[in-house]
Amino acid sequence: MQKIFIISCFLILGTCTTLLTGCVSAEKYSKMINQWVGVDEDVLIATWGAPTNHYQTDQAKYLTYEKVQQNHIPPTPSSVQVIRQGDAVFTRPIPGSPGYSYTSECRTTFTIQNKRVAHVNATGNACVL
Repeated sequence: MQKIFIISCFLILGTCTTLLTGCVSAEKYSKMINQWVGVDEDVLIATWGAPTNHYQTDQAKYLTYEKVQQNHIPPTPSSVQVIRQGDAVFTRPIPGSPGYSYTSECRTTFTIQNKRVAHVNATGNACVL
């Protein structure tokens, strides 16, 4: 019984650590991009490269950098579990799982006013460090 409790504690601790790491990673990205506020537009472009998209109004220019990646998790095959109980042998099918695809993306938009970064915004599930 104590062994099950210890294993359960490790599983819960591992899950919590994974969740916190995800939050910390997004927070790290947010802190990193916000350090660009006040930086000259030319320095931003020299470092980040040409933006994926841009838009300009009379008051501001918006430079957007996009990172989009298609990912695929391959399927797992089904299998059969063989169970022996005394002289009897039973089989139990274990279904596989279908593969699936998903998209990871991060769009970071820098608002430029008076040739300097005035604001930064990031959206997407891959805006992490």
